[in-house]
Amino acid sequence: MLGSMKGILVCEGGAFRKVLGRVCIKIKGIESVKEFDDPTLVLEYARNNMISFAVLDIEMLEMKNSDLDIELKRLYPNIVLIYINSSTYDLLEAMRFRGDYGIMVSFDRFEFLKMARRVRCQEKREKIRVVMFGRFQFFVSEQLVYFANAKAKELLALCLDHRGGEVSMEEAVDKLWPHRAYDDKVKKLYRKAVTALQATLREAGVEKIFITRRGACYVHVGNMECDYYSFLENRNQEKSLYAGSYLFDYEWGEETVAFLDKITAE
Repeated sequence: MLGSMKGILVCEGGAFRKVLGRVCIKIKGIESVKEFDDPTLVLEYARNNMISFAVLDIEMLEMKNSDLDIELKRLYPNIVLIYINSSTYDLLEAMRFRGDYGIMVSFDRFEFLKMARRVRCQEKREKIRVVMFGRFQFFVSEQLVYFANAKAKELLALCLDHRGGEVSMEEAVDKLWPHRAYDDKVKKLYRKAVTALQATLREAGVEKIFITRRGACYVHVGNMECDYYSFLENRNQEKSLYAGSYLFDYEWGEETVAFLDKITAE
């Protein structure tokens, strides 16, 4: 749901973690808070769920020699990190070097609410809306994003067409450069498109949605508004959204048009 946020809570103290979890989930705008008592289990969940904020126990990270906060920042550069600790000095040190906010174990509920509001304001600034029926358009905070590199824009469209699924380098080359041989030269064009897409999304403040792996890439689609996704989720109510046109600038979009025509006729 647009405007809703997902977070994680990583804390060893079971009773305290439950209390903090209940406080989080009651805050307007927070969709879910996943609790963990082991930092080694967090990254797999974070890779498959778009995370807006993380509440982290400093002592646990130090005790387990974990760089979880650094890894989360690499995965989501705009994630808000909230540290918890019983030591004021350790809390200030962690915030000075790595974090955004800090709270004591004996936290005040209104203190946490204030931080949550700040997180919500950041999410609001980064509201994403995508138009895929007709010509592809990508908006951030209702501002149309301009792509200087046309292939970077097409790569984003291809990733969105996959609805969160991975796009391999081979498939991207086949779709974006259909008449080129799969060689080092075309691989270089693919990497150039990836770099250009990262730069454009970074400038728009939403680089965290685009994830690259060795030989593949994908987009986190959980917190964006998209006519194509809305149609698939509620096609009985949203029939008027689709009028037979889908990403018409891209020939490979015809594959999805055939799929849409089929389910529309059912």
